[in-house]
Amino acid sequence: MKRSIVLLAVALASTTLLATPANAQLAVDPVSALKAQIASHEAVQVVEGGSLGHRKWGAWGAIRRGVFKLGGSGVGAADITRTFSINHLMRDHLNDGPWDADKVNAEIGANRSISVNGMLYRSGPLYQPVLPDGKTWALAGKSDGGSALYGDQIINVFEPSTLKALLTTATSKKPSTYGVRKKATRYRGVITFRQLYDASPTFRSLTGKRSLTPVAATKITWELVLNDLGKALTLDTAWQIARGYEASIFTQYTSRDLPRPFKRNVSAPRAALVAMPSFLTGPLPQPSSFIDSTFSIG
Repeated sequence: MKRSIVLLAVALASTTLLATPANAQLAVDPVSALKAQIASHEAVQVVEGGSLGHRKWGAWGAIRRGVFKLGGSGVGAADITRTFSINHLMRDHLNDGPWDADKVNAEIGANRSISVNGMLYRSGPLYQPVLPDGKTWALAGKSDGGSALYGDQIINVFEPSTLKALLTTATSKKPSTYGVRKKATRYRGVITFRQLYDASPTFRSLTGKRSLTPVAATKITWELVLNDLGKALTLDTAWQIARGYEASIFTQYTSRDLPRPFKRNVSAPRAALVAMPSFLTGPLPQPSSFIDSTFSIG
């Protein structure tokens, strides 16, 4: 899979599965394992690096770090910090290139999003200009539990319906390892935007009211690694965008269930620090995302 990913300092079309050796099989069914994770409200750390590459302008990208809690029908809550990175070409042409220089500068800083209890909160230099004095958070409105987590990575492997659809499109399944000789299984395949849209509530939420028709046939090349308990370890995705752009995302998940469970709650910001929408001094800026770039460029 061709990659031009801005990777992290800390981490780095068939419809049936191919036949594999017996020792490549997972100990449990991945979808059943995911449902058990959701039922136990497991906390998962995430580190993600992504790039939007162009044949003329090179690659620029984003890094997301944080934690999310499983629950409900998948991701129940998330607390994610996103930083944007640019290459020297983009920096040299920041004021005369095809982008909003002020927004790019604001997104280079650490911007944090929390989605919990059906609400989405935003904080950071991108949102600070519209916050009243004494407030460091903006209530962005009602949203689902995974809204802080997705937008760059567009495949939510913590939705049972999405995980099932992804594995159905796998064209390769091979034994692998992680850590110190721990067993894993590596799946690879291709799924279209249309297939993902039909299977994934998260992807439908990301596309919003925009017509899928212009990009429905777009192919997402993906690679998913699951440990021997059926839990997601890494997800690598890429898709072509019109006019010479390519999106590439590498996401690493850690539940740290050994030697003891990883426990972490996701909480809403202190109410005293949150500005309600009616008290903002202007429209709340929308963060950039790779899926938005897909629609605007395509």
